[in-house]
Amino acid sequence: MPDKPNILLITTDTQRCDTLACMGYDFAKSPSLDRMAREGIMFTQGHTTSPVCGPTRCSLITGVHPPIHGAIENGISRREDLAVFPDALAEAGYTNIMVGKTHFGDLPESFGIDFSMTGSSRAQGEDLYTTHLKEHGHAKPTEYPHDVPEALFFDAFAATKTMEGIDQALNDRPDAPFFAFLSMHAPHGPLHPPGRWGTLYSDDDLPPLPKNPSIEGEPEHAKKLLGLKDNAHKEERINEERRLYYGFSAYSDHQVGRMLEYLEEKGLTESTLVIFTSDHGIDLFDHGFSNKHVYYDNTWRIPFLMRMPGTLAAGETREFAIWNDIAATILGAAGLTSDTMQALDLFTPLAAGEESPRKCAVSSLYKSCALATRRWKLEYYFEEGTCRLFDREKDPDEYEDLSGSETHAPVRHAMTEALLRWRADIVDTEWLKTRTSGSAPVAARVTEFVKEMKGRESEERLNEAAQVIDERFTDL
Repeated sequence: MPDKPNILLITTDTQRCDTLACMGYDFAKSPSLDRMAREGIMFTQGHTTSPVCGPTRCSLITGVHPPIHGAIENGISRREDLAVFPDALAEAGYTNIMVGKTHFGDLPESFGIDFSMTGSSRAQGEDLYTTHLKEHGHAKPTEYPHDVPEALFFDAFAATKTMEGIDQALNDRPDAPFFAFLSMHAPHGPLHPPGRWGTLYSDDDLPPLPKNPSIEGEPEHAKKLLGLKDNAHKEERINEERRLYYGFSAYSDHQVGRMLEYLEEKGLTESTLVIFTSDHGIDLFDHGFSNKHVYYDNTWRIPFLMRMPGTLAAGETREFAIWNDIAATILGAAGLTSDTMQALDLFTPLAAGEESPRKCAVSSLYKSCALATRRWKLEYYFEEGTCRLFDREKDPDEYEDLSGSETHAPVRHAMTEALLRWRADIVDTEWLKTRTSGSAPVAARVTEFVKEMKGRESEERLNEAAQVIDERFTDL
């Protein structure tokens, strides 16, 4: 492995795990990601930090949880005074390349090559993508179908600009490693895949949806954020949306394939760590609505793959990873560390053939948080003082809330205690380390303790609690 490998982070937006055949969904069409799984490591329990775009992307760039960076929901800006991992990479000699959607605040100046853009049809003004379309005689599409060719559409354009950015980086600084962030917009709505991808699933049978799902059991937190109402959805419309969604996902998979082929043509395969993941999924009518902002697996759990032939094992799986870990993992691959990130470096143990250091998933959104262990999932809503508990083994589709079951009261109490202890445990160690000092006896001792704090300690303590819970509650 080179001392400082190249790093390519590829993300999609709103991609569920069931869009990948390699994750056990035979109907999915994902040859490029299936290739990544064969040639690298796939996390079977990848989770986003927050089941919505803005908060989790802010956690990606900072490596801390939403209550610390401040963007607890979409529409709320994060703190801009926190350290971001691209700055550390630039200081270590990396050329940073940003392509596509950001949604994590201002672009750090450490990105030397900037091809950021927005694929949103609601975005005002002109950016790199709209200019590109205009030059080819097209306007930004807002619905399906449209006349923008697949080679000109957002995600193909973003992949092409990523290749151009890497070429530029290698030409300008041939001896320097690069970090390239390709942030695609598909399969985020509007569901308007280009060309053949809109009809890719027209003749395919998708897995059946549950009959007459209702939003009656949804927490008030979700009803408030989503404005949920018991509106009937026509089956024909639902099926059309699902077919467009899976076709759109396959289109983004095709762009991943283009990037893997590009690395191979350039002789960069073995010297480049490739990470693929998505910012969140979507509950695509599984529970009676089509949206995110909830903790169901279809929304919170996401694809998460890593590949670096010759350094990482091929064709193996690991369990847990969350989006916070991306920052620490990238730094770890570059030979760097951070004491303030609430994140775990996945790369270093994986390169040594070890298990993932993360043993559970944790998330927060607005005034709620959630914990997933191998067996159990607990959601907790602060304003209502209520929770929901699911048995991930016996009820993988999450239709039976066990929070009111006396039989499950012990596991509910243990999960609640572990989750709320974690929530109280996360603090802004970056702020504390730079602002704690004192000469008086107590102040001096506090300073000593603070200087020794590590952001990852809250994650490690939660790991231990989650493992105890899974070992203790096996007979329910």
